[in-house]
Amino acid sequence: MGDVLQVSKRIEEADEEKLEEADSGRGSRRPKELFGRTGKGRWRPWVIAGASAIATVLLIVAIGASASYYKRLQAASEEKRAAVVTQADANPAPAPAQTAAAPLIARSVEFVIVAKDVEASRPALDAILAKYHGYAAQMDVNTPADDAPSLKASLRIPIANLAAAIEDLRGLGRVASESESGEDVTQQHADLDQRLKTARDTEDRLRAILQQRTGTINDVLQVEEEISRVRGDIESMEAEQTNLEHRVDFASIDLSITAESNPVSGSAPLSVRVRNAFLAGYRNAAGTVVGIFLFLVAYGLTILIWLAILAVPVVLLRRRYRRMHAKL
Repeated sequence: MGDVLQVSKRIEEADEEKLEEADSGRGSRRPKELFGRTGKGRWRPWVIAGASAIATVLLIVAIGASASYYKRLQAASEEKRAAVVTQADANPAPAPAQTAAAPLIARSVEFVIVAKDVEASRPALDAILAKYHGYAAQMDVNTPADDAPSLKASLRIPIANLAAAIEDLRGLGRVASESESGEDVTQQHADLDQRLKTARDTEDRLRAILQQRTGTINDVLQVEEEISRVRGDIESMEAEQTNLEHRVDFASIDLSITAESNPVSGSAPLSVRVRNAFLAGYRNAAGTVVGIFLFLVAYGLTILIWLAILAVPVVLLRRRYRRMHAKL
């Protein structure tokens, strides 16, 4: 019995030792497994954070490289554009064909105005000229003692102000007559341009010949004389062209202002009527004398020649008649 208890005791001790060894073995593996699981759980956030940081740095580097490349590309494009502009300035492209130019018209206007006070029209006319930047090429004011005063003027008004100036001139009095005309000088201007170009080319060639001086003195003198002649033609054509352009830029207005007639009524005093009748008779007589004088000046020589031609046969016939009468 005691042996059996000892055996069972030994078996229990052996089982306890096996259990202790098993517990010690599980205890030695658990920390490793726990350590391994715990390490993976601790390093995973660091790995993710590092990968994110590296990706961010790479993205920033890529953006910087793209911006630098774009700047270099833009700078190259600007340089290419500047080179193209410089080349275009050095070798400009031919100008496109111009449309037909507007015709050059020289305008002229004629006015006859009847005003109550001709003397007051002069300052008004000066004000109109100053307002529209015109000028008077000629102006005559007549104030005779025995006749109504009158004003005649040749005005030049810039073509842009012509319509407004005409309206103001109509306000000087009653318009008795008005006419407006225009002359197309486009072809005349073009002919002058062509003639001027030809003359200038001729002058340049003559001056080139003169600079060479390969001929004799007489040849040199002839060339200089020809240059002087061509230069005179050029200056004359330039003056004509300037005058033509001035006619286009400034319209011509021929203005005549006369006073209103004031016939004397039957109720006027006798002295006034006698005086006016005497003045009218004097004007008529003076006009008749002047007319006869002008007629004699114009046709007197012709009349004398015809009288001389007709007098010859008359004299011959008279002599013949006297001889026949003497024989009888």
